[in-house]
Amino acid sequence: MESNTCLCTALRLAALTATERYDAALAPSGLKVTMFRVLSFAEGDEAPTITSLAAKLGLERSTVGRNLKVLERQGLIAFNGGEDERAKFIDVTPKGRAAIDAARPLWRAAQDEMRALLGPDDADTLLKLTNDLTTQTN
Repeated sequence: MESNTCLCTALRLAALTATERYDAALAPSGLKVTMFRVLSFAEGDEAPTITSLAAKLGLERSTVGRNLKVLERQGLIAFNGGEDERAKFIDVTPKGRAAIDAARPLWRAAQDEMRALLGPDDADTLLKLTNDLTTQTN
């Protein structure tokens, strides 16, 4: 590959390709990979706030808020707690938990497919490189 190939463009195209593969695999569950990720991080012993969930996901609070509104409209999460948006807690509803349970084996199959496509060594290298890049820029 040429040294003048735009790394940003290459990363974005790879991310788009991976997202399309995961979305196709998760389609029977009714979730997209972005929804699955948010729900998975929101699920747990303690209901997170939008701010704490955004920090866990490494996303801007406004982006997470928009994603959560979609999940709320679909009945997958509910907001509880304070009157102020920043103080509201996110609860994954029973419908949301069922969606996660349906999606989890589909996600695992997509994950296994991606690892097989890349090969285990390259998959591990990719994870290391993206983690290094993320760590260095944050």
